[in-house]
Amino acid sequence: MREPKGRKHWVEVFSALASEPRLRIVKMMIGRKVDCQEILEELSLSQPAISYHLGRLERAGVLVKERNGVRNCYHLNQDLTGLINLLKEDAE
Repeated sequence: MREPKGRKHWVEVFSALASEPRLRIVKMMIGRKVDCQEILEELSLSQPAISYHLGRLERAGVLVKERNGVRNCYHLNQDLTGLINLLKEDAE
């Protein structure tokens, strides 16, 4: 049986979100851009751990990275608006 187009993408998205630290990172970004320093201050994780989680979310297409001077800023991929709205409701 052939998988519908896009199923692999959604498996990767939900797999990336199936982690407490990554879900917390995503919730921090609802409605705004966040830089790595802010994530480091919010989560009690090492810089390499933060980089790993951000990379996983970026590869899954959940986050978009932008260069802001010498810092990397991240924001949620707007193509995932429905999913972001579900997370927003959960955060309230």
